[in-house]
Amino acid sequence: MDAAAELLPAHNARVQGVTLALALSERFLAGRGGWRVHGGGFAGTIQAFVPRELLSVYLAEMGSVFGQGACHELSVRHAGALRVL
Repeated sequence: MDAAAELLPAHNARVQGVTLALALSERFLAGRGGWRVHGGGFAGTIQAFVPRELLSVYLAEMGSVFGQGACHELSVRHAGALRVL
């Protein structure tokens, strides 16, 4: 099965959350960030890399469509990956 088929479930054409979130991210960010499907099999997760100056508006816009709290801000540490003992 190709990626598009997984994003658009034939058994329930009303479930379009992932594709809608990708399209909204593309429209809102207009090349100023990045967005993609994240993970697999969890039915509805994207990851967006949003410039800090657009973050609050992006979260509000996505929240107005998917509900407040549907988006979570994550940050990447400057140290990169570390082993935690």
